[in-house]
Amino acid sequence: MIVRNGGIVIIQRYGRLLISALRITKEVVIGRNNPTFFRRRLQAAGSKQKFTVPVRPLLFVTSLSLFSSKEKKKESPEITKMAEEGVKSLSETIQHADQLFDENNFQEAYDLLQKYPAQETYDIKWRLARVTFSLSKPLPSPRKEELVREAFRYAEEALKLNDGDFASHKWYSILLDAKSSLDGIKERVTQLETVKQHMQRAVELNPNDPTSWYILGHFYYGLADLPWYQRKIVSTIFATPPTGTYEQALECFEKAESTQPNFYSMNHLMLAKSYQALKQAEKAKEFMTLAANVAVLNEDDKQCKEEATKLLKKM
Repeated sequence: MIVRNGGIVIIQRYGRLLISALRITKEVVIGRNNPTFFRRRLQAAGSKQKFTVPVRPLLFVTSLSLFSSKEKKKESPEITKMAEEGVKSLSETIQHADQLFDENNFQEAYDLLQKYPAQETYDIKWRLARVTFSLSKPLPSPRKEELVREAFRYAEEALKLNDGDFASHKWYSILLDAKSSLDGIKERVTQLETVKQHMQRAVELNPNDPTSWYILGHFYYGLADLPWYQRKIVSTIFATPPTGTYEQALECFEKAESTQPNFYSMNHLMLAKSYQALKQAEKAKEFMTLAANVAVLNEDDKQCKEEATKLLKKM
């Protein structure tokens, strides 16, 4: 009976200590923001409450807070802020890279994308594919080939990261065709159907992207304009070889132009060549003149102007 009552007394004492510890814990938290308040509360508590008493309960309460939903809610804004800063950093990087690309500052855009810490990011990968390919265009071999193959690797990795976005299919199709052309006519012909599939998928995913329509039109034009010896190679590789007509090509180029007028000088050139192939001389001359008078801002503009000027003299 004495032991039992003694046990009750002990429990009551520890109960009071625990309550005091919890109260002091609360006041410690408040005191962080208001030291004067904390000091006054300690003075009012008297000498009975010593600083050594709450040590163990404080650790106990702290360990509980690791699993407390309220504490998680307090921490979540910081975590959210960190995540938002990461997203913002990515957003700012790609926005700046796009601006540099649009201004034809390809090397600066390439360097900026390469500096981004999370290289295995889809939006970084496909942009690296695009800008690396643009860097390759004015260069002679073997550096040109090296950059084309590097660009293809980026496009391949981008497609693996996200095959549900039009940009991954667009740049994979462009760079698969560019890379396979380096490996010979047979390899390029072998990849024709795969190239076509990815071009069509890009258009399906985003019918409002003019560049996707342009590359699909260029594909159809290339098949329609294929020399006889290449047609023979195609027929030996495919039981049912891929086909394309000038009409299909023209439809794609017109769709690209109506989606975004004057978006690309080469689209004017290809419209002119398609109209010319279909014996529509007046339309052909109209777009050939536009292509010949383009302001040269990059390698594509330069090639467009040179070819259009030569063809225009023959019309």
